[in-house]
Amino acid sequence: MIREIAAESGRIVLIPHARKRAAQRSISRRQVERCCQKGTITEGPFLNAKVQWQATLYRHAAGEEVTCVVAIEWATHLIVITAF
Repeated sequence: MIREIAAESGRIVLIPHARKRAAQRSISRRQVERCCQKGTITEGPFLNAKVQWQATLYRHAAGEEVTCVVAIEWATHLIVITAF
């Protein structure tokens, strides 16, 4: 389901905290998108405090490692909570 939603980059939404952390860590939006599209789930999925499914995705490509924590707004969007 995560990959299906992430197939359209417009359905990947970064909250302000995620944008700030990505900028601090020199992670581009494209890297976040690729992590969501092709990453491996390392934690979850589980229901978070806001009763949304949440998972941690990891991607290693071209010598770079990116991890994204995402919440799934079911069948419509992936909400990126943070990236590191």
